Amino acid sequence: MNTLDLIILGGGPAGYVAALRASQLGKKVAVVEADKLGGVCSNWGCIPSKTLLKTAEFMERCRKADAFGLEISGLKFDYSKVIARSRQSANRMSSGVEYLFKSRGIQWIKAKGKINKDKKIRMTFADGKTEELSAPYILLSTGCKAKTLPFIKVDGKMILTSREALETTRLPKKIIIVGGGAIGVEFAYFYKCMGSEVIIVEMASDILPGTDSEISKALQKSFSKKGITIYCSTVVEKCWNIKEKIHVRLKGAVNETIESEAMLLAIGVSAHLEDILEPDFELQTQNGFIAVDEKYQTSVDGIFAAGDIIGPPLLAHAAFREGWEAIECIFLGKTSTRPHFVPSCVYCQPQVATVGMTEEEVKKANIPYKVAKYPYSANGKAVASGEIEGFVKLLISDPEREILGAHIIGEDASELIGEFSLAKTLESTAEELFLAIHPHPTLSEMIGEVALLAEGKGLHL
Repeated sequence: MNTLDLIILGGGPAGYVAALRASQLGKKVAVVEADKLGGVCSNWGCIPSKTLLKTAEFMERCRKADAFGLEISGLKFDYSKVIARSRQSANRMSSGVEYLFKSRGIQWIKAKGKINKDKKIRMTFADGKTEELSAPYILLSTGCKAKTLPFIKVDGKMILTSREALETTRLPKKIIIVGGGAIGVEFAYFYKCMGSEVIIVEMASDILPGTDSEISKALQKSFSKKGITIYCSTVVEKCWNIKEKIHVRLKGAVNETIESEAMLLAIGVSAHLEDILEPDFELQTQNGFIAVDEKYQTSVDGIFAAGDIIGPPLLAHAAFREGWEAIECIFLGKTSTRPHFVPSCVYCQPQVATVGMTEEEVKKANIPYKVAKYPYSANGKAVASGEIEGFVKLLISDPEREILGAHIIGEDASELIGEFSLAKTLESTAEELFLAIHPHPTLSEMIGEVALLAEGKGLHL
């Protein structure tokens, strides 16, 4: 360890990708991570939550079996097994990262780490012992943690964050979800499919705030049809427990007191800062995140940062890219192209996927534009699959036809959005999206069709 080239604090998406890239360049790397490798994404976020959502989706489809001429009776589930499968998926992904570390000679030090004024990592092990570690370069990639409300105490039983929700084996009959962002709506869909009564409380005027408003309103309409209650422009003013019931006083568009068996806090995340910096050490921050330059270097020479800890978009796939780029900046002298046209996906049903500017943002920027929408109901594959809810929306500049943003709500939206991301990266026009022939019948045909509509040449609408 005395000959290390790099120490990475945090083994999540940015950290482990950075470690793998550094090892490719022949560097000796140590990753300090007290929890399992893979970070929140693999262990307590992306992977286990999507495993649960797949179960929910399967349940919902079974309930619609008669539409396909099928009869399913006596449908039951074992909730403890549903959660166990989710944990198995998480463990498998984490084990995969651990295997990659071993095969590439990357050292995993299982300890909590903090950086001090001497630019050394002070490690605290499970047995309480401490040790210091140093290297010419340090990369901070410890990500974020769930936010909570000061007047609500998370107990892991009745009041949960997403982490507790992913491991508790008790399915609530009724749950209040505070926060209608991606995490909130995904859990709302999951719990509703599993039979819970669900109420979403969101302080913004729409769920999925920041998303194109047409998409947000379409999802809200879909959720309402499923029986999910949504209170927007509303906040939680007070919360208290009486006889195993949570009582919540709401204020805003809705002013009343409601009760439930459980509450899920999904109000966003904050950067892990105090957990990784010794009291005698400071780094420049911006909006609560570590500030970095175009080479991912912090305000202290030799110390770099990547991933959620440096701020939005707070997505694993952005962190993957940032971890890779940080290593190339450190060891190859490159300058970052910091991801900016990053797709975002929400995996409830219908799925939501977006990339680029919303229509509201285009209007605010005073960019002349054209907009086109193509419905799933006009697509042959969607009709054959019985999944006709949703639409594809494309925004292009006028007259340049540059892709400004793309937004999808519907079946497999998360799989379709990548083509728009690629097109934008290659600086393709809407016409070129249409000229790329899409196989028939597929959902991907809608990408070519919406591009043709944006060009004013639509055939099928």
